[in-house]
Parts: sequence; structure tokens; C-alpha cells
Amino acid sequence: MNKIMRKLAPVAVAALLLGTAAGCGRTRVTLEKYPDTVVATLGSTEIYMDEANYMARTSQYNNEYAYSMYGMDPKEMWQSDLGTGTTLEAYTKESIMKGLYQTYVLKAKAEELGLTLDEEDLKKVDDAVSLTMASMDEAVKEATNITEERLKEIVTGNALAMKAYQEAVKDVDKEVSDEEAAQRIIRYILVKDGEDAEAAKTRAEDIKARVEAGENSAEAMEAIAKEDENSSYMRNTYGAGDFDNTVGDLGMSLKTGETGSAYQEGYGWYVVYCETDFDREATDKEKPNIVLKRQSEHFQTVYGEWVKEMPSFKVDEKVWSQLTFDTNLYKVPETTEAPAAVSAPETTAAESSAAETTGTAE
Repeated sequence: MNKIMRKLAPVAVAALLLGTAAGCGRTRVTLEKYPDTVVATLGSTEIYMDEANYMARTSQYNNEYAYSMYGMDPKEMWQSDLGTGTTLEAYTKESIMKGLYQTYVLKAKAEELGLTLDEEDLKKVDDAVSLTMASMDEAVKEATNITEERLKEIVTGNALAMKAYQEAVKDVDKEVSDEEAAQRIIRYILVKDGEDAEAAKTRAEDIKARVEAGENSAEAMEAIAKEDENSSYMRNTYGAGDFDNTVGDLGMSLKTGETGSAYQEGYGWYVVYCETDFDREATDKEKPNIVLKRQSEHFQTVYGEWVKEMPSFKVDEKVWSQLTFDTNLYKVPETTEAPAAVSAPETTAAESSAAETTGTAE
């Protein structure tokens, strides 16, 4: 749930991304006219509504699917306030346009640098298109009217943009030490304050003594937690900087086999046991994540310079505003089994956190 909400949480988007193109009133653009309707421009390069609509509808379907999997009703989600005065619909549309802007900037840079797709790249494009067309839900097909030929153009453009991203990060150091990536495994028993904070503290002290006396296996600690409905057991793997709070700091300070306790405001008492202060498997898995973070940070710097060289980016808001999420694409099935989420064509951000980069359109 937390991962989903993080994906849907609002981020700062350059206000000028939604600059309105000049013009008077405009009649409604039908789906059939999307391939010939310009929704945005990067200088003289035109971005058509069928591509923007395809990105929007796949995002709509996948978000509705995710909401329903967590027991939430997708019927009301799009007009919900994210806590900033912005609806989920408005935020999603801003994010899509921002992603298109970044993709077209990178495509332009790739062409400028003479970057091309090789045979292996082209095969990946063909495979991605075939898989997407075969797995696409009928509701998405109807809402996008996308053809295999058009989808191939979109995916090819995204692959070319990825070439520019790879060029930007090619010199980033990929060596990560054990010390930097070190991951540990921590077990917790939380004793909630409940109606009697003093009783909770006493029980936590008793649990700590039992764990220190040898009841420190995962099974034993889970069993202790189940003795009281006010207690719960959990096990986390994390490294330095992952948790910036009292309990996280305590977990990072313990050596293998050590036990401690700490009070966390709003929760209660935590009995903390360090299963291991260095887990080899988890540490090795963390190293690629650190490389990706380095690449993302470096890319943001390079991308910021590239954007300065680009012509202005404008969105025809009279066209873009016509796209809404009033009708749900994902229908909650009557059975417990649900179809897989739609695979949207990979953008430059698909394999990195490059999409978090803020770019200002003129």
C-alpha cells in the first residue's frame, strides 16, 4: 500500500508545463481525430493526442487496478484530493505531460548525438509491442484505438530516448562497497500504548528480558507478540538512512544478537532484536539500487543542462483538458481473480528514477 501511495503522491511539476496555446474556442476532439490532433509542441516538433491519450489510459487502467487490489473503490478515486488541493486526475495528467516532455527532449538529444537503435534494440521494441498488444485489456483498446503500427512508433521513440539517458549516465561509477550497501535484519515487537501507557512499558520491559534470555528466534518473538492483542511482530531488512527515527536509529546501533528497546511517539514501545548486522544476500541486492540512485542524481544534472538548449514546450490546454477519467476502465471482477495490469510502453524513466527530474518548459 505504501509503495502505491508513494507512486501516486504529488510532486512539484513545473507550472509552465501546462502553458495554454493561443487560440479561441475549440470543438470537442473525438477519439478518431486524435492521431491528427496536436496536443503539445517542443519547438517545431508536434506531439499528437493519440500518444498522450495512450499514456493516460494505460496509467488510468493500472492505477484503478492497483486501487481495487487494495480494497479501494476506483469509482471515486480520480476526484479525490491528494492533500494539496490537487485531484488525482489533475496530478496524473500533469505527470503524463511531464513524462512526454522529458521523452521528447531526450529523443531530440539522441538525434543530435547521432544515437541509433541497433538490431537488438529493435528486436526488444518488436517484442514489447507484441506483448503489449496481446495483453492489453479490451477497455484500454477501446479507449485508445491504438494500432500496432502506431504503438511501434511510440515504443521506438521511447527506446531512442533511453539511448540518450544511457549516454548521460555512462560514466557513473558502478562499483559499490559492502560498507556503503550494508543491510541488516532487525526483528521488532511493538507494544502499543493502548489505554494504559504504563502497563505497555512494563510489558515491553518483560518482553525485552525474555528476548535477552534466549527467546529471540523469529518463531519465539512472533509467539510472544501473539500473547497480547496489543502487541505485534515484524521483521525488516534495511540499511543506513532508510529509517530516520528513534527505532530505526536503535536498530542501526545494535550488533548481531543484541537487544534494545525504544519508545516511538504515537505508537508505543518497541523491543528491537538484531538478527544480523550484515546480511550478504540483501547487501548484494542493494548495490544495483545504489548505482541507480547515482545515475538518477547524475542524470538530473545533465538533463538540466540539456533542457536549457531545447526550444520551448507548449501544451494546447484546450485539447488536453478534454481528456478526463470520468469513466473507469478497470472493472472490478466478480471473482477474486483479476487480470494482469497493462504494460505501458517504457519511457525514459521506466528503468530509472529519471522521471523525477524537474524540467522547466518555456
